[in-house]
Amino acid sequence: MAITFVDSNVQDSAGALALTFTIPAGATTDDFMIAFVKQSENTGQQTWDDDGGGGNGWTQLTYNRTTGGRDQETAIYYKVHSGSESNPTFTWNTSGTTEPMSGSLLVYRGVDTNVPIADWAYAEAQNDANPPNPTVDISATPATVLTFHAATHDDISTVAAPTGYTLRTQVWSGTNNDHRNHFTSDLIGYNTAGSYTPPDWQHSVLNTTPEYHTYTIALQEPQPIGILTYDDAVTYGVSDTITGFGFEATQNTGKLEIWDDLAGTTKTTQTITSWGDTSITYTVTQGSLPNNEQLYLVVTNDTGDESVPLAITLGLAPYHTVINNQSPDHWWKLDDDAYADSAGINPLTTSVIGGGGSFETDAICEQNTHSWKSTTGVRREPSNTANMNTSITTNRLFGGWVKFAGISPTLSCVYEEGGGVNNLAFFLGMGNILIAQLADTADDNVQAFSDFALEPERAYHVMFRFSYTDATKEFRLYIDGEKQAVTSGNPLTATDLDAHSGDISFGGPGGSLEVAGTDVTFQTQLDTNYANWASWSVSKTDADILELFQRGAVPDVTISSDTEANMQTALDALADTVRPNAPLAIRVEGATGSVDLALDADNITFNDSATLQVEWRGGGTLTWKNLNGSNLVSRKTYAPNGGTVTIVNPAVLTLTGLENPSEVRVYEAGTTTEVAGQELVTTGTFAASVEVASVDIVVHALGFLNIRLTGISISGDTTIPIQQRVDRQYENV
Repeated sequence: MAITFVDSNVQDSAGALALTFTIPAGATTDDFMIAFVKQSENTGQQTWDDDGGGGNGWTQLTYNRTTGGRDQETAIYYKVHSGSESNPTFTWNTSGTTEPMSGSLLVYRGVDTNVPIADWAYAEAQNDANPPNPTVDISATPATVLTFHAATHDDISTVAAPTGYTLRTQVWSGTNNDHRNHFTSDLIGYNTAGSYTPPDWQHSVLNTTPEYHTYTIALQEPQPIGILTYDDAVTYGVSDTITGFGFEATQNTGKLEIWDDLAGTTKTTQTITSWGDTSITYTVTQGSLPNNEQLYLVVTNDTGDESVPLAITLGLAPYHTVINNQSPDHWWKLDDDAYADSAGINPLTTSVIGGGGSFETDAICEQNTHSWKSTTGVRREPSNTANMNTSITTNRLFGGWVKFAGISPTLSCVYEEGGGVNNLAFFLGMGNILIAQLADTADDNVQAFSDFALEPERAYHVMFRFSYTDATKEFRLYIDGEKQAVTSGNPLTATDLDAHSGDISFGGPGGSLEVAGTDVTFQTQLDTNYANWASWSVSKTDADILELFQRGAVPDVTISSDTEANMQTALDALADTVRPNAPLAIRVEGATGSVDLALDADNITFNDSATLQVEWRGGGTLTWKNLNGSNLVSRKTYAPNGGTVTIVNPAVLTLTGLENPSEVRVYEAGTTTEVAGQELVTTGTFAASVEVASVDIVVHALGFLNIRLTGISISGDTTIPIQQRVDRQYENV
């Protein structure tokens, strides 16, 4: 059954708190209904509700907000018609100031009722009244593609849909619909699978003032088989379960595959644990698939029906996704001139002191291209928020990535919120010891200290945490995900942190702060880089904090995905080096064509201060062999893709007292298989790594009797003194 457009309903108000739509009379059971709503010009964020339209069972597909001069908030809701429907109400605000808002409800027939939306995408920007539409993946054809354009201001002079599209609804009447302009259109029966970008909107415009939100949504026709629930980020080697319909009760020739693209250029069959008509459990199998990329999950049943490919990430989600998944209240990425609060509404632009600093191309953590740098006298202050410095607080986690340009000669302030006697802060001093503080003079005044001095020009992940709901109320400091040991003033004694008024400040405080009962004036702020600072007002675990460090650590060296031989060559380039102090010394990506990898490290030693020595991003086993003094230890390895790191420390066999020169050959005991040797030993000592349980040793030197030692047990490092006897036949030669 082909998809057809049924009808629509439009709502428009110069000032309202909610929109109520009238479902068209022609809509009936199994029709697909989708509602687009927008408002703009508000001065304080509300949020389009996600309760499904006044409790009528609608699903919120997405909500987005921009603040580029005229706040605009849009949301999209959808529902499959039940046969008996009440008119839905979508609420932006329950009370207070009304704002300009509008919306459209569209009804389509013949849409798949199990998975109606195949893909969707959102885009926004400023100063474009005739904007582009975002790209979607068309995985099942024919598809129906919808576009939605929401605009601020009233600068569109004539309306036109994207080329080839049918304009379905509009709220536009020249300059009479200020901040309520919106438009919907569709293309029915699009027949090409793959990535698809609709044409731009074709309006005529008076100027380029408006901000825009644009959406592209791909609807699909009914399918005989489909996946309904699945994990969109999975790890090689782990078990996972999907649910759906049309799998059929018996597998027979049925299969579950992961494809590298929508066309299935490379397909890897997954290992099935259990198969049912509505559920499949499998072990995620890599085969020749890449790590950490978007791939596609596909089920084929015994009849040969193939499900629509669904996008998944095999391996690791991006670092920003990790942060976002932990749901911060505030999140300042501080990347490439961006002062925005990505999780809230408090950008670092409310108050700018000393010029406000600048962005540098110094990516001190993953997924950032820049970091913000403050210098002496420079600081930025976002506006105060209820879950930071103006309310009674029970739980807090706060911090991010930081790098200092030198050693602070006096106490300097990295961050503070509050001021005077009540505050939360990070200080640096005493030879670059980092101090985190909770000052609540009515109850608690606590400092936590770094266990070591922070090295200049080295990025660190720093966080403070407290929870008055913990069994042991403790103010904690974490450096690179590790809890620091030394504190003063713990345990906390109150039930919460009292409200503390004052500024939130990055780069230095606005005045004196009380530290352990003494007012301290901070000065001589070091040049300091910041990136990805975030705040949570809910309790977080040590594992959450460790993940924020581990996934954000930038490697000093990366051994990139390649064949095992080429990756060994890349590691050989590091032979006879000491890896510097870094959050992460070496990242080893997965090998091509294999889930496992074996590497020999030739005298690669790690600085003791490096937090992580090796990160293994493959899904199988990395076997790392410490040769010739290499010193990788397991407690400083990390395998985020579900793999394991096995460290092999071969025993060192040492022969001393050798004549100069001597030849040494070492064989696996009882065989002629040579496991070590040297043609000319000229230093009197021979040393080599040995990986067998016992050996035979042969020593030869001109003028001396050959020595053969057999069955020498090697259970650890072994040193054998050698005494070579003169061969009498050479005495008078």
